[in-house]
Parts: sequence; C-alpha cells; structure tokens
Amino acid sequence: MKGKKVILRAVEESDLKYLQKWHNDPSLSELVVGWSFPVSMHEQHEWYENNLKKTNTKRFIIENKQKEIIGLTGLWDIDWQNKNALTAAKIGKKSNRGHGYGFDAIMTLMSYAFYEVGLNKLWSLILEYNIPSYNAYIKCCGWKVEGKLRKHIFRGGRYHDLLYISALKEDFEKWLPARGYLPPVFLGKEKECIKINNSEKIKF
Repeated sequence: MKGKKVILRAVEESDLKYLQKWHNDPSLSELVVGWSFPVSMHEQHEWYENNLKKTNTKRFIIENKQKEIIGLTGLWDIDWQNKNALTAAKIGKKSNRGHGYGFDAIMTLMSYAFYEVGLNKLWSLILEYNIPSYNAYIKCCGWKVEGKLRKHIFRGGRYHDLLYISALKEDFEKWLPARGYLPPVFLGKEKECIKINNSEKIKF
C-alpha cells in the first residue's frame, strides 16, 4: 500500500528487532492501551509465529520512501460479518514524529480498509492523555469520539479515562483531506466533498 509519504507492507521476520525495541520502549508503552511485561526476542518470535495463523488480524510495517522502517499499524479483530475492525498506528523513533508520517499511514490504511478489504467502520481506543494520537485521528483524519470509559486504564499509579473513537466509510468520503486517498471512481465526487467540508479546513 503506497501513501503520499509512507508505504505499508506485511511484517517480515527481519522486522522483529524493531518491534521488540518499540514494545520495550517506556515512552511508547505509556501511550498504548494494552500492557505487558518487557518481551525477549524469543517471545517476539513466538508472537510472530502465532500471528501468522490469524485470519482476523493483519499488521503492517510503516516505511518512509527511503525504505526506513519507522512504525507499525494494522487491522485487529476484523469482524467480517459486521464489516468493522480495530486499528492503531505507532511511529517508533521520536525523530520521525511530526513529519506527517502518522497522518499518511492512517489515511492510507483507511482507504485500503474501506475500498480493498470492504470494511465499513474502523475503531480504536485512546488514553485520555495521548494528545498526539487524539490530534492525528480526530483533528487530522476526521474520526469521531463515540464515548468514554471512565477510569478504565491503570497507568503510572492512577486510573485514566479511555476514549472510544471511530470512523465510517461515509465519514472518510466527506472528509476534505481524504480526497487524495479516494479511489478513481470517487474523483467526480471531490467537489461535493469539498463543498460539504469547506468549513473544516485544517493546516498540516
């Protein structure tokens, strides 16, 4: 999957050293919803082997155009009957954040999920203090906050609220910054999308 700034590809065994490093990085682990003990490379390999067998979860490495591995995204818990899936995105090194890679990865994955996989809804969970993810999904990519789970996650010695966020295929088609990610069949609808969202222009 090719975006404007990134490429999304399948996870290879040679990528595991990066995944282990990011998993064990405290600055990243404090921002994700899930929690676990630090993992060894042996455990990372076991995780990889187990995930090869799953048909409802697909993870993708995020690369920049220089083929540098910079992050991870994917579709989790794909519900084939109801056409929805959990998703998330992680940019590893701090030096790669703030350059639009996260935005491009999210939008590229949304386009793939809606027009190739055939899903109708993507959803995710964000910790209340994870401002970078909130800005990326809600402000830049047009997602909506559907609800809040109060004091749901224990992190850093206290409980935090958890935000349930989502985006529908129809939201994506009406979101002004998404027009560059729509398939060719929608090119004729761009003017309509721009008109609908003209008051929602944002700066990147």
